[in-house]
Amino acid sequence: MNTIHSLLFVVHIIFGSMALILFWVPIATKKGGLDHRKFGRHYANTMYAVAASGALMALMVLFAPLVIKHQLVNENTDTQQLALNLRIFWSFLLYLSLLAFVNVRHGILVLKNKKQHSNMRQWPHLFSIGLLLVGGLLLFSLGITYSNSLHIIFGVLGTVLAIQSGRFCLAKSVPVNRWLVEHIGSSIGSGIGAYTAFISFGGRSMFGYIGEWQFVFWVAPGVIGAIASARMSCKYKNGLAAKS
Repeated sequence: MNTIHSLLFVVHIIFGSMALILFWVPIATKKGGLDHRKFGRHYANTMYAVAASGALMALMVLFAPLVIKHQLVNENTDTQQLALNLRIFWSFLLYLSLLAFVNVRHGILVLKNKKQHSNMRQWPHLFSIGLLLVGGLLLFSLGITYSNSLHIIFGVLGTVLAIQSGRFCLAKSVPVNRWLVEHIGSSIGSGIGAYTAFISFGGRSMFGYIGEWQFVFWVAPGVIGAIASARMSCKYKNGLAAKS
């Protein structure tokens, strides 16, 4: 089991590093251009691998925390508390994997179905959005129970994104070119998940010396991404309104 987890970790790091770089290429290239579409597909496929490997690792730790993280156990360890702490932290990473997957999938589907909005109501996609909604509420509850601000913030963020995506999919009709705003928001949402997971993994070793201030680095991608998403959405909404 530990060997599998280690292999998944290597895969996760390799594809995660690629995703962190590829995320910026579609943003920097002309929207709708060949490079934008090509690198957008590369980013999406890479993020699917990141989400899958991250989710599998998290599930393994949640199922057997003291087996997977046996190196943290010594003769003075409170094993029950350690297992609880591991499950709390890795539940957050599991949700980040789900957040990244749903946003990437949603962003791709709105492009494919921009001329046939009814196709957005297919049950596999609605199920994943529902899972993101329920998971967000559970993560929020976990944060309240254990006074974990990170869980609270991303529980709220994921819940809001799930509601917005669900409303778009279930709407009987949407404004012309609304898919563009939805695509931008979902793409940035997936980037939030990718960068937060990266900092969450490495932040404890890179920023551990600053104590509680490392929390700022964990939350920064979500805050910056939310602001960027709002600004770009307003920009394109105004642009589309001017053309109509």
